[in-house]
Amino acid sequence: MSRPDWPAHLWSEMKRPCFLGSFLASLAFSTVFGTLPTWAGEKPPRFSTVAPGIAHATFEVRPADGEPFSGHAFTIDLGEAELRLVPAGGPSSRQTVEQIASPFPVVVAVNAGFFDKEGRAMGLVVGEGGRLAVSKQKNWGALVVTGREARIVLGSDIPDQVADQLIVQGIPRLVVGGRVPSLKPQVAERTAVCAGVGRVVIVVVSRAETTALARFLAEPPEKSGLGCSDALNLDGGPSTQLVVRLPTLRLSLPGGWGVPNALVATPGKR
Repeated sequence: MSRPDWPAHLWSEMKRPCFLGSFLASLAFSTVFGTLPTWAGEKPPRFSTVAPGIAHATFEVRPADGEPFSGHAFTIDLGEAELRLVPAGGPSSRQTVEQIASPFPVVVAVNAGFFDKEGRAMGLVVGEGGRLAVSKQKNWGALVVTGREARIVLGSDIPDQVADQLIVQGIPRLVVGGRVPSLKPQVAERTAVCAGVGRVVIVVVSRAETTALARFLAEPPEKSGLGCSDALNLDGGPSTQLVVRLPTLRLSLPGGWGVPNALVATPGKR
């Protein structure tokens, strides 16, 4: 992928030691809390239900050929929980995920799409309020959710007239049909999503190399991975943020700036 295909802010310096510190603190919190198992790389992540339709796992990955990374994964059952794409406001508005998720008392929320230098959402974005951005990127991937079905496709495969309730584009596609494609080497904090039958998996990680993360996502559980058949990289670096307010779990991983929209999961269906 050539540099002009990527949002400009992806190429900025993204050295934020405080993010890794907050990850380690959250993992320690999970262990002390007593209901959230961690993973040391020899066993698959073990998910625990933390709200109706939402399960959570923490993990630590130690690639043989790279630096270790850690993070959180949330499985959203689209039959039991609601997944929304919520904008920060107007076309050029940006807010932190904490601010975007503030109307929801019980929630799991992460940053979602990319934005340009004016702060406008990039790609095709459909969410709360309808079409939030219409500059469809044919070579980017897209998370598409319709009812209880989720899939990750190329932008070029999305028709011009859409009836989907949620679309957000990202780059690169980390896993395609169970395979890890050739990926540009880059180390950064990351937000990613996997799509499967009736579910979406949201993943937030500390500084990870692109291919190492993709391999972890693609590996089946018996090989200590998440078993994602299709996965998409969303905005990362200082954009990566996580807010969790659930009866048995509270987490806050702040980012470095505001973002144009967020993926917001809430227990129960509307």
